[in-house]
Amino acid sequence: MVVISKAMQNVQNGKGKQPVASLHIRCAESLEDLDYLRPASVELHNESRFRDIPYSHKKRDNLFSQAIANPERYALVIAEFNRDPVGFIFCSAGEYIVGTDELLTTVFSFYVRKRYRQTMIGGKAAVRLLSTVIQWSKQRNVREILIHVTSGIDIERTDKFLRRANFKVTGANYSFSLNRNNQSQT
Repeated sequence: MVVISKAMQNVQNGKGKQPVASLHIRCAESLEDLDYLRPASVELHNESRFRDIPYSHKKRDNLFSQAIANPERYALVIAEFNRDPVGFIFCSAGEYIVGTDELLTTVFSFYVRKRYRQTMIGGKAAVRLLSTVIQWSKQRNVREILIHVTSGIDIERTDKFLRRANFKVTGANYSFSLNRNNQSQT
């Protein structure tokens, strides 16, 4: 026998307060999740310093689908609020390029959508996405997590956030434009 409280009965009957929506963090589980994240991944591309490069849904799908096909080595972590994607992290666990027996997690994409970024929901999403990747990495006995910040989006805020999360600066990203299209880089 299921016992339902009076308050819950009122909500189910359309009376009383509706349950407060909550932030939900989960790993992608199916190809439908790729479609679900499509708007957010396009926003990331369009906001990034690489926005002049043609975007390929097929290439993105091939990359992200690795998290579904091989969840032991790839993760696509999704933050959602009211069934709307707030942000995501795509990462992999693999060996150092010339090393063996030690895994490193590499975060390739860490994105919180612009409309959420300076809200409490966006802040909580960023913290919980990162916490989830840390837990995912610990479960795989990973030695270290590496996050590459190359999008050009809110670099100073990203640096401040990662330092507060106890990540250490271990180098920097540099680029050299060859201006093949005579476009200036941002």
